[in-house]
Amino acid sequence: MRIKRWRCLLAIVVVLGVTLGLSSGVTQAAKHKGMKIPAESKATFMIMPELPQDNIGGNHLGYFNLRMKTGQERSVRVQIYNPTSETLNIYGQIKDATTRENASVDYYGNMLPNRKLLTDPGSQYVSVDKKTVLPAGATKWITIKVKTKHPFKGVKATAVNLSSMQANQKSAVKNIYRYAIGVVLTGEKIGKNHYQFIETPSIKTGFTKNRKAAIRIKVNNPDPMYLKHAQMKVKLQNDKWQFIQYSQTLKDGKVAPNSDFDLDVLLGGKRLVPGTYQLTLTTKNDRYTKTLHKQVLITKVQARYINRLNAAYLRNRNWILVGLVVIFLITAGLVVQRVRKRKRDRHAKDGQ
Repeated sequence: MRIKRWRCLLAIVVVLGVTLGLSSGVTQAAKHKGMKIPAESKATFMIMPELPQDNIGGNHLGYFNLRMKTGQERSVRVQIYNPTSETLNIYGQIKDATTRENASVDYYGNMLPNRKLLTDPGSQYVSVDKKTVLPAGATKWITIKVKTKHPFKGVKATAVNLSSMQANQKSAVKNIYRYAIGVVLTGEKIGKNHYQFIETPSIKTGFTKNRKAAIRIKVNNPDPMYLKHAQMKVKLQNDKWQFIQYSQTLKDGKVAPNSDFDLDVLLGGKRLVPGTYQLTLTTKNDRYTKTLHKQVLITKVQARYINRLNAAYLRNRNWILVGLVVIFLITAGLVVQRVRKRKRDRHAKDGQ
């Protein structure tokens, strides 16, 4: 199969740039006309966005960043190519950007947006064909349409998800390939005096996705702007016992506009002590530096639950118990030995 004329063939592209905290991808260009691509290639289809000349940040980025005015309509395009020997169905969806736990941005819709924060989602302004049939060896354009309804401040972060399913002929497995193309809508500038800053509405105890015990601090970004290069330091200080504290530091986080996430304070092998705590959260990002103070309560029920299931703490506790038993046995042995020695000495003295 020979490749048709192509401005720049992409072997695998994840078209989300680094500047806005999007996942960067690798572009591989075909060097020779007529280069053959095997049908069993892992890339079931290829994509290349056509960035407009007025793209904010330049047209060398891997995503669209469009300045929008009220009532404005515009269209941008993505070129798709099918290097396989089979017809592919390309499915399109629009997703609002969210923030994963511990501050990384998600553009694949793996998490539902917080509608209390994202009251006017960008996904309602962006549309794409739900299905495009792409014959073997064919090239097509997919059009992304944008239309704003009213003025807005800051940015609305969305992504066009293009996906296709390809059956593995050697097995019954079907592989789904998906690409996320960032579509950021930029409205009126937000003045620094209008920043709402991060919030911490609640805390809870629980486990991370990799089953690590943690105190989970809910963090809200109520502003319609990215928080990039975010450094966050959280500390919980027990009000009654000053030597009891838990802390965690996050470096180089990325937070999506109008989103929330859990910031995890990992317990490791520590026991969680119930009580009232002074929570201090300091964040520094490309927009501002802010410190929050809040009094929070960790209940006995929460502490009991997390301690009962925290494997690292249970291991430490068991080792401590074993150590205490060993110390007790050694001490008891020494005491018994000393008592016997005294008895022997007393008997020896009485026999003289």
